[in-house]
Amino acid sequence: MNWDIERTQKTPIYQSIMKHITQNIQNGQLLPGQKLPSERKLAAIIGVNRSTIVRVMAELEAKGIIKRQQGSGTMVNDDKWGLSQEPLVDWHQLIQGQQTDEHQLLMTQIKEKSQEEGVIDAYTGELPLDLVPAFDLPQSNWRDFIEADKNQDALGYFPLRQAISNLVAQDYRFTLPVEHLMITSGGHQAIFLIVQALLNSGDAVAICQPSFLYALNLFQTAGIRLFGVPMDEQGMRLDFLENEILKHRVKLVMLNPTFQNPTGTTMSLARRQALIKLCQTYKIPIIEDDAFGLLPFDKRTNVPPLKKLDPQNVIYIGSLSKIIGSTTKIGWISAPLAVLEKLSTARQDLDLTLSIFPQVLANYALSDVTFQDKLASLRAQINVRMTYFLDLIGQDFTCHRPAGGFYVWLKLSTDTLTKKQMDAFLSAGILCLPSFVFGDKTPAIRLNIARLNRDEIKRLVEKLQELKQVGIC
Repeated sequence: MNWDIERTQKTPIYQSIMKHITQNIQNGQLLPGQKLPSERKLAAIIGVNRSTIVRVMAELEAKGIIKRQQGSGTMVNDDKWGLSQEPLVDWHQLIQGQQTDEHQLLMTQIKEKSQEEGVIDAYTGELPLDLVPAFDLPQSNWRDFIEADKNQDALGYFPLRQAISNLVAQDYRFTLPVEHLMITSGGHQAIFLIVQALLNSGDAVAICQPSFLYALNLFQTAGIRLFGVPMDEQGMRLDFLENEILKHRVKLVMLNPTFQNPTGTTMSLARRQALIKLCQTYKIPIIEDDAFGLLPFDKRTNVPPLKKLDPQNVIYIGSLSKIIGSTTKIGWISAPLAVLEKLSTARQDLDLTLSIFPQVLANYALSDVTFQDKLASLRAQINVRMTYFLDLIGQDFTCHRPAGGFYVWLKLSTDTLTKKQMDAFLSAGILCLPSFVFGDKTPAIRLNIARLNRDEIKRLVEKLQELKQVGIC
């Protein structure tokens, strides 16, 4: 690579070197994971003091552009942890979201494979049609929706907000005041609005590692730095979280503590209480994504949401997409009124209109006298599928037994999880997501067992056992 640095009197030399390295990463001259020359050698090549290179590397590391490992040297960052984009207009990136990478290529392969007959789809993150509860809709006409729209304000359709408040009160035994509820077009829009309204480019957010949040491009596009916090059987490790708070000035902690995606882990009550205390100490708000909270297999074992434990400092995100299907796209945010006003203003500024149609349909579903019975039936059916899978898999693989939700986090017996192994899964007709998509290099895969019927589960286990015999998993 060419190390001729453009030097100007107006720009300090260390900034020129930083710009040179950053531009060469953006144009592909420096590749993810590529090792850089040592500080001493680079100083000699460029013709500057070593202290200048030390400063360059320190600032690039703080931005997440490079990473340094003891004994391995300095290399271009090959993941998104801690990465903050430079505030430059890149039209190609604006159109595509980000450059095509290994993750996106894998997603494309999976989606193409899903069109084939006989594949086992443990990849798609929603219910199969046969499990989606069927609700009878009352006869209505166009004027009914026009009339219903009169009951919608900046926070959404009022009858639906009331129905959601009632649902949470019945299932969780706590109140989400209607005036503190805002309807969103699904849980992802809720996260998007929080990023746009409450964060600035360069801000740090702590999330679990692994986490589905790592796979969302919106953080990187907005210049938000994500820092992964390891987990154990009780949830996010708070000793590691405190280190990230002190080291990176974390502005928000964002997590889904109940039936976590992708691991299925549920944070214990003691850990939840300790998390709240820690965040109160450092005055850091918590964003709680509770997409699967309505799907426990045994309601008697329910752990209260963080929002119930600390109503003032927790912003709560809920969703109906995991119950009545993602087509309806109904989510909600519960937060202090001042925060909701900021979020609703951001939505208006971004022209993210909220249609009355899905809101009215969702209200019909929640108002159906059979809703709770159908929800209980859905929980039971998913539990049957989950139990059947876990009984069949036995001791052949290590996996956490979730107490609700869709997912099983299956750990592999191999030391690594490579693209070649994922190709073998696809060739075997198994559609799943690998751990590296969720920001974790531990060899594991996420399986949506709720999508699979009894025959598909049996075939899945047989294929996994076959792949294990040949050293793939």
